Amino acid sequence: MQLQGLHHTTLAVEDMATMLAFYTDTLGLKCHPVKNNWLGTGRGYALHLMPVAGGRAPADPARHIAFQVESLNGCARHLLAKGLHPYQMSLSMEKFPVRDADHPLDQGIGTLFLDDPEGNTLEFVERHRGIFAQYDDGY
Repeated sequence: MQLQGLHHTTLAVEDMATMLAFYTDTLGLKCHPVKNNWLGTGRGYALHLMPVAGGRAPADPARHIAFQVESLNGCARHLLAKGLHPYQMSLSMEKFPVRDADHPLDQGIGTLFLDDPEGNTLEFVERHRGIFAQYDDGY
């Protein structure tokens, strides 16, 4: 068997309206034309927001979703302009707040993090930058 890639990730969601607004309006994901709790990146990967009643797991950065972005600095600029609080994080989970999109963004592992409205950790990765600079597409 040969796996071809990741298809989707699911997040347990308590407040669907807030989370849909965040992922569509803030991050730019697109709702599926029939099932609006399925959100696409437009690049063959989806995020499934699964409604739950009071069953959300506690926030844990070790459990996160990573999105690939064209530019980490552009991502930081976008998030800061939306009034959000991105940060960088070390392997020991030490957080480094990002307050300036023109910062080198080389703290921690060289990626960017953000917590969504329900506390889920999101990571933003620019290929060939930070911890990923030493790897190619073959690992």
